[in-house]
Amino acid sequence: MSEQNNNKNINYCSYCGSEIRNDARFCFACGHGYDFDPTNEPTQNQSSTIKDNETSLKIARIKEQISIKIAQKKKEYQAKKALKQEVYEKKRQDKKEKKKLKKSYRRGIIVGIFITCMAISIGGFFTIGALTYGTYEESFTYYYNSPSPPGSIESCDIYMDIGNINLQYNSTPVNYHVKVEVDIKVSGLFVSGKNYENFYNPINWENDSSASFSLTTIIWSWIDPTNWFKMQDTVLTVTLRTDVIYNITAASTTGGVSLTVPDNIIINDLLLNCITGGVSLHASGVNFTGKISCNTITGGVLLNFTNCVFDGDIQGSAITGGVEFNTYNAFYAKDINLNLGTTTGGVLMNIQHYMGMGANITGTASTVTGGISLTYIDTESAIGAKFTGTTTTGAVILPSDSGFTLENSHTSKTDNYNVVSSRYTLTLSTTTGSVSITGISTV
Repeated sequence: MSEQNNNKNINYCSYCGSEIRNDARFCFACGHGYDFDPTNEPTQNQSSTIKDNETSLKIARIKEQISIKIAQKKKEYQAKKALKQEVYEKKRQDKKEKKKLKKSYRRGIIVGIFITCMAISIGGFFTIGALTYGTYEESFTYYYNSPSPPGSIESCDIYMDIGNINLQYNSTPVNYHVKVEVDIKVSGLFVSGKNYENFYNPINWENDSSASFSLTTIIWSWIDPTNWFKMQDTVLTVTLRTDVIYNITAASTTGGVSLTVPDNIIINDLLLNCITGGVSLHASGVNFTGKISCNTITGGVLLNFTNCVFDGDIQGSAITGGVEFNTYNAFYAKDINLNLGTTTGGVLMNIQHYMGMGANITGTASTVTGGISLTYIDTESAIGAKFTGTTTTGAVILPSDSGFTLENSHTSKTDNYNVVSSRYTLTLSTTTGSVSITGISTV
């Protein structure tokens, strides 16, 4: 009885044939509204549709289960594949690291062997060097006798690339015109057993019509490591005759050049040059009938004149180093130019006059980085001076008393400057540094 009541509460969807509760408003299977049959019994078509739907649902469930299993299998396969790839990459990386370590190990062995060999070689090199430490010393003397008649101007040209050149005049009568004394001293490792030919080129000595001397080192000797640990002390001493007038040229590449001239000597043109080293000129009572030029690149220039006569321009210059000019009671046979200059360094000037100077001096003293200092004294009413100082960064100090008057903020002159017959007119300039001028003029 109860089963019949339950069947009465069940309807069937006329669209898909699915069982529908009597109080439902739509089919849960297909979503369509209901068209109820009063008999509450499914039709034959509905029964067939129900069976087909059940079959479809079963097939769908099976397909879904198969899809789930396939997805699981695929996921498992991908996981296994990823794990396998990870293991492979790890093995490959381990193999690569082992290969790299092996290569580094081999390289370390090679480097170690190389360092050991180098240490042994260097140790052996210096051991041999110490065992062959020594000193090579030798002296040569060269003479020049001029074929020219007495009173002619003789030329004396001296050059060397490493060493000092000292020029001087004889103190007792001699029968030669020029004497060149060469004193060579080389000391250090690997020097023992070596001689002149291991260090120097043959001396070039031309003494037919003039004195021309040249001493140079072998240009490619530095390629030989055994020449890296030596010290060279080479000196050329050049002696000149006091009764001969010379054109003098002396130059050194690495080393100094110096000339000392005693009283009553006549020198025509004078050129002293070096690249690395100082140039010094000391003259007392000398008559310079030509120009004077003293120059260096790295080093100082020192010019000292006492009671000298000048008949040519004077120049002193340096690139890195100072220039010093000192003159006492100079006499100028004609108007000349005085030019002193350096790039990095100072210029120091000291001019003193206690007698007439004879002519006019115009010139400059300049530097880029450094100061300029001038001390001027004259006691002659026929001598005057005007000095102009300029600087970019620094101060300009000018004399304004003791016979000097300021013309403007950069120029000071002696009170008699406009009326004297002999005067100094100098411009002193620097870029970074100060210009200081101290002056005393007795009118």
